[in-house]
Formats: sequence, structure tokens, C-alpha cells
Amino acid sequence: MIPPILHQTWKTDSVPARFHAYADSWKRHNPNWTVMFWSDRMLLEFVAEHYPDFLPMFCSYTNGVQRSDAARCMLLHHFGGIYADIDCECLAPFDPIMDETRVVLCKEPASHAAIQADLRGLPYLLFNGTMASPAGHPFWIQVLSLMRRLASAKNVLDATGPCLLTSAQLAYSDQAAFAIHPSGLFTPVTPAGSAKREAGDDTAALSIHHWAGTWWIPEPPPTWRTRLRNRAYRLRYQLTRGAYLDEAEAKASVDKAVLSAPPPSGRNIAVLVPLRDAADLIQPFLDALDGLDYPKDRIKLVFCEGDSLDGSWERLQAATAGLAGKYRDIVLLRRQVGTRLDRAKRAKPSMQRVRRGAIAKVRNHLIDHGLKEDDDWALWIDIDVWRFPGDVLNRLIATGHRIAVPNCVKIAGGGSFDLNSFVIRRQTKDYRYYREIRGGLHQPPAQTPNRYHLGDVRHLDIIGLDAVGGTMLLVDAALHRGGLRFPETPYRDLIETEAFGVLANDLGVRPVGLPKLEILHVPW
Repeated sequence: MIPPILHQTWKTDSVPARFHAYADSWKRHNPNWTVMFWSDRMLLEFVAEHYPDFLPMFCSYTNGVQRSDAARCMLLHHFGGIYADIDCECLAPFDPIMDETRVVLCKEPASHAAIQADLRGLPYLLFNGTMASPAGHPFWIQVLSLMRRLASAKNVLDATGPCLLTSAQLAYSDQAAFAIHPSGLFTPVTPAGSAKREAGDDTAALSIHHWAGTWWIPEPPPTWRTRLRNRAYRLRYQLTRGAYLDEAEAKASVDKAVLSAPPPSGRNIAVLVPLRDAADLIQPFLDALDGLDYPKDRIKLVFCEGDSLDGSWERLQAATAGLAGKYRDIVLLRRQVGTRLDRAKRAKPSMQRVRRGAIAKVRNHLIDHGLKEDDDWALWIDIDVWRFPGDVLNRLIATGHRIAVPNCVKIAGGGSFDLNSFVIRRQTKDYRYYREIRGGLHQPPAQTPNRYHLGDVRHLDIIGLDAVGGTMLLVDAALHRGGLRFPETPYRDLIETEAFGVLANDLGVRPVGLPKLEILHVPW
């Protein structure tokens, strides 16, 4: 059962006076409990002694709330009992739940959780500010193991907080291990101060969370200097953005009839591969394709080479010559774009408009000359993707969505390599946005908090995406035939695959990403 132990944490040994009454409330309603207070230093010693395997993860956190989130799981696993945030007030004795042999959790108020849950496709969010558990429950080890895979996630909610906790609970093999209550049990008041109960929630409240937000720093209101800077950067953007694709024109170019169609029922795949200066990668790539556990008579290979200086075209012809009859068809195309880029400088922001615009032209050439009516799906794969699960195609198709991508990484379990697949989060178009525009393209730093990449939400099975990458990209071929192409000039400050994903969203087709489905890019 749940032992009568209360765990609370704070940065130092001295808790601010404003929280003293809340701390006293637990002792008043539960006088026979053992109270264990933990400072950050005490938690460090505890983790080092009892959970040394998780110590590197614990020490890697730069945000104190992440250490607190991780430590509360270890405390509940080691000692059991009740964990309560320092801004939680006890309203009544906890006797009604102390006989539980399950982990006791409650949901966050729906009005508070809706944005974060909807963004991640979660049915609800669990509140991690007050939790109860028997000692030694294996669920907490699963939570900690998931945290280890998300140590570098941008958002605390995904790295250690309620989003991760919810995903861990939903994925746990034994759902009978939980007593999940409505928000009224521990969080009857929303951050906005509303005490209105949600429909059907007649739970007797045992505690209340006062949402002090000790770890969250709100954005200050803009000063006159900030407003002036916003106008200046926006003006610079308007004067220097160059040619761009008009939104209305881009939408009008797509046949509206294809947008409302369901995913294809057929299983013919056209694997579309753009390549340039990739002679040494061609044969290994073909070997990797051979490992797909998908019927070869359903697969058509379509390659498009252009502007290579290393004999890629000749190597491609030789490597595919012996494959006739193995696949449904093999098509070799060439498209000379005429761009000459120094590979050592190809990642520079100033190069991206030209570089990615050229790639978009090659992709569109593949659509025009490589896709036919008997192709149900287009599977885009970059030539430098060298390893992927044999069932990757089936798993992408099984999403039931018309556009889907896996998580492309360089190191298994590492951060996302394909940063063109992302979710845009609370992005304000202020001076910070416009100063990140290069060549008419928004190119923020890789660690920008306004973009979630698939590696940031690896606790999820699937998530809707605002933009997609092309290292591996599954698309309903009917969308391509109906005019959904890769913008060759900036569309809403993005280009190529990113702009393709944004345009698809604008047309009502939501791409999805599979954070746990990893493919490997060559590590250079």
C-alpha cells in the first residue's frame, strides 16, 4: 500500500515564507505522516547513492525543475508515499487513497491542458504536482528510462514533465496499475483561478494546486524599444525578401478534388531518389532497399541525377543494370539545374535559397516524369540514408495519413538530424523572427524553442507536423499528381520540403511524424 510519507522539494533548505501555510496544511490533515523535505543538494546525494545509472542524466539537466521532476519519480519508486509540489495545499486527510496498491494520479484541468495535449495528440495530461505510489512500483523505472531518451528535449513538459508522464502511462503494459482520477482530486482550480468543476467530476478534493509557476518565467510585455525594433526588422525583411510564392496562387494550383480523398488503398510504391555527387553511396543504398520487407513487385525505383562531377550517372546506370525484373520498374532520370555549390559551404544560411530551390526543382522533375497513375504512394528517400527498419514502409502507411515521415537521426536514440520536420510552437513574428531570415527563408538556430523536432517528443508514437523533411517522406501520390509540389521559391518564408509541409497544412492535409521510428543518415 501507499506508505504515509510526504515528499516535498525546494532549491535550498530555506522555503519562501509564502509557501509555509501550504506545507503546514499537510501536517495538519495528516499528523502521523513522515515528512521528507529535499533540497537540490540532498536530491543530488540521493540520486548518486540509490540511482547511479541515472546520475549522468540527472546532472545533465540545466533547468532545476527537470531535476525535481526526475527526482520525484525516484523518491516515489524508492520510498513510496505522496509527492506534492511546494505550492500544493492539502484540503483533507489522504486516507481515502492510502489503501491503494496502484499508482494514484489525476488529470490536469482540460482547459489548462488542451493546448499541450492537442499539440502532441494526447487524450489528456496527467498532473505531476501531486502523485501517490506504493514503494518499488516498476512504472517509475519506465518513466525514468523514457526520460533518459529525452534528456535533450527542448521543452520541460516533454523532457521530464506531464507530457512525458502521460505518454509513459498510456504506453505502460498494465493499465490496471493506475488509479487515474479527474482533475478535481488534486487540481480543482485552474491556473486562471476558476474553481468550476468539469462536467461529471464530482471527486472530493484532497488537495489543491495554486499554480505558483516557480520555474516558469513569463514573457515581459514589449517596451517601446522592442516595438521600434520589431518595425525596423520587419521593414528590412520586406525590402530584402526577394521573389516569393504567393499563398493564394500556391493553393489555387492544387486540384481541390484530391484534397478530400482518403489515403490510397493500393500498395504500389514509387521510391523517388534525387542524387548528386553520390557515386560511392549508390550501391550501399540499393543494398539497404533490398532489405525492405515489402513486395519487390510493388516497388518502382526512380532516380534523378543532376549536376554531378563524380561519375554518379555512370555508376547509377551500372548499379541498376542487373535489377531488371526484380522490381516493378526502374526509371533513371537526369535534371541539370546548373548550380555549383562548394560542399564545404553548403550548410551556410546564405546558400539555402539556391541550394534548396535547386533540390525542389529536381523533386518536381521526379514528380512530373517519375510518377504514373498506377503509383499509389511516393516514398522519397535521400541517397545518404543508409539504414532503416525493414518494415518502415508498412509502418508509415499504417498511420492512415497521406503524408508521413520517420525520425531521421545520425546516432540511434540521438537528436533528430532532419530538422526540416518540426512543429511550430507559439511563434511570434517579432524582431527575433525577422532577424533569422536569410535569403527570404526563416532559418532559426537548431535549438530554437519555437520548433519541436521529432527527437524532442520521442515519448510520442505519432505527432502532427507543420513542416516535413525529405530524408524519408511518404506522400499519397495523388496529392503530387493533383499539384501539391515542392515550392522552388519561398512560401511563407520556407522552401522545398518545409514549404511543402506548410502548404499541405494550409490545404487541410496534416502531415504526421513518427518520433520512435528511426532511420539513420550517414554520419557526415
